[in-house]
Amino acid sequence: MTSHVLCFLALVVFAPGPRAALASEDLAEYLKTRAAFLKHEDALVDGAGTNLTEDEAAFDHWLGSTVQEMIQQYKKQRLVDRFLPSTYFPRVRALIENTTLYKVLRQMPKGGALHLHVSASFSMTWVVNQGLDLPGCYVFWPNTTSADDPPLGSLAFYNATQEKKAGYFPAKELIQKDKDFPQKLLKLLTVHEEDESLTSAEIWKKFADIFIRVAGFFTYREALEGYFWATMLEFLEDGVTHLEFRVDLFHDQGFLFDLDGREYRGAAALDVYQKQIQKMQVRHPELTVKLIGTSIRMRSPQVIAEDLAFALEVKAQRPDLLVGWDAPGEEDAGHPTLDYARQLLELKKQAKAGLELPLMLHDGESDWSTMNTVDAVLLGAKRLGHGFNIVRHPLLMEKVREDGVAIEVCPISNQVLRYLSDLRIHPGLQMLKMGLPVTISSDDPGIWGARGLSHDFWEVAVAWQLNTRALKTLARNSIAYSGLAPKEKTEALQRWQRNWQSFMARWRESNTLVI
Repeated sequence: MTSHVLCFLALVVFAPGPRAALASEDLAEYLKTRAAFLKHEDALVDGAGTNLTEDEAAFDHWLGSTVQEMIQQYKKQRLVDRFLPSTYFPRVRALIENTTLYKVLRQMPKGGALHLHVSASFSMTWVVNQGLDLPGCYVFWPNTTSADDPPLGSLAFYNATQEKKAGYFPAKELIQKDKDFPQKLLKLLTVHEEDESLTSAEIWKKFADIFIRVAGFFTYREALEGYFWATMLEFLEDGVTHLEFRVDLFHDQGFLFDLDGREYRGAAALDVYQKQIQKMQVRHPELTVKLIGTSIRMRSPQVIAEDLAFALEVKAQRPDLLVGWDAPGEEDAGHPTLDYARQLLELKKQAKAGLELPLMLHDGESDWSTMNTVDAVLLGAKRLGHGFNIVRHPLLMEKVREDGVAIEVCPISNQVLRYLSDLRIHPGLQMLKMGLPVTISSDDPGIWGARGLSHDFWEVAVAWQLNTRALKTLARNSIAYSGLAPKEKTEALQRWQRNWQSFMARWRESNTLVI
């Protein structure tokens, strides 16, 4: 029996027994027992030992008052207005952005975003506003389509001598014929208010189609570089100074190309990213960026074995940039993690031989099976992407806490993909309260119009009624459990701490009258 259960039993045993009438001393004793219980419960929360400075305490007072004021307003207006965290994000994004809390959180140093898919990490408006103007950009836009065709709006790049696939037309030509074409394409690349009515399976179909549409766009080096650059700037402006992107690392496809036919494969493809990172670091030396190689769980175990072997080759060539491996994809439609156990155990043997490629697995993002989460942890994953249903396994949560397996919680993503509708009941809060190392990430913010991490932080701050200590812990975790090397991690934590203290001091100075 755990110590916190014994403590609770002791409180119950020594609590006063029933009486005919409740005397004032009985109430006082109950309140004392209640306070002791809540204090002990609070001690279980990740970061419970964090003490607040005077500046942080002032901010905490404002944060608590602000959140409670919003909650009371929503309670009064519940017959007219819905609580924002219980409403589909695309419907309330603008309302969130109009709040003072959102504007403050935009400035708050949030550490790192550990769960980002590079081809959906920034607004799709960049694709239609800047990307369509790139030389050689074509869009699949035929008059009629068949079941064998790619999704309408699929993008590709061709040079002047290449044979174009049927149905693909120059983007500039489509814009000249129809000035509304960019908006029509944008609608196909994003999630909207009306998608709230879709089931999880239906929204996943739309979600997967979006990635198919942009796949050909992001195999063109110049398009990828422009989008990647804009993404890094977006997160910097949002108070995020460490980024980890999941990038395709298939052994047989998904390479980068130039219009002249030059191919960037494996380490050479990672060098394309590295060049942009280094250029950005000249302007913003506080920024750190790492990459996580990915396959996809729709592939057979035999093909995954080849992908893993290829990823290990790249890791050996670019050990400082490639910091992990993952096989994302819809869990309920793809292979269970157990199907890849043999391959992942072989990867652990490679680590013992001196070539470690940590597992950072998408697991627990499911309506049904919870065993993927179990297998991911038992197979040695260093981080869990989503980990949504880990709360169904109490013993597994104990192991995650003991082993320091961080969970990359992506609240808005879970809501948009219909795993839940109300973020107040998101299991991330239970994970946090049970002392699990939780981080907050935005997953694919470009598809639903979120910016950086601030929308996700706003949602959890309000839905979970988080205090400053919790926000600080979430931000710090994102550096502490990152893929940074030990020296890099120490330096990043020191920079974040300085930025955090500076933010708190600036906030208190400019908001004295609010306190």
